[in-house]
Amino acid sequence: MSANLWVEQFRALHARARKGPPLAEDERKRYVAAREQFARALTAAQGMSLAPGLSARRTFRIAQGLQVDLSFALGPLRTLTLDVSVGGFSVMMHKPPADSEEPEFTLRLPGNQEPVKGRAKMVSSQRKLGTHRVSFSIHGLAEKDMDRLEMSLFDMALERIK
Repeated sequence: MSANLWVEQFRALHARARKGPPLAEDERKRYVAAREQFARALTAAQGMSLAPGLSARRTFRIAQGLQVDLSFALGPLRTLTLDVSVGGFSVMMHKPPADSEEPEFTLRLPGNQEPVKGRAKMVSSQRKLGTHRVSFSIHGLAEKDMDRLEMSLFDMALERIK
């Protein structure tokens, strides 16, 4: 099967999974396996390698500007993400937070979806011409919010493939 045909079949299955009714058990298993396969292709294209036992669908990133509100000890910050994954996100900041700080965040998803909320922990900071690219890992996200975020990431990835 050609890659284009596979992507089109995955796109159709993803659309059915998103809209409901719930997929039959055999189709749901096929969908979950296809999501993992698609995510593995994306992580490979991004030059990322997966540690043994990690799921590609919980690892791949999408370069996307989504509004995120962070609550720091010094005050709130509203900014846009540079990239997003189920495991975390990156933003630009004038100054990175303290290593020990774990701000609450609210991440707005595309469309009229409910935002996802959790806690973030800085995992890296890179100085960039008077500002910093700060990457956060996500903690305390409810499973249903993790699933909604993952579904949105697949939506965004599929939008970019024509």
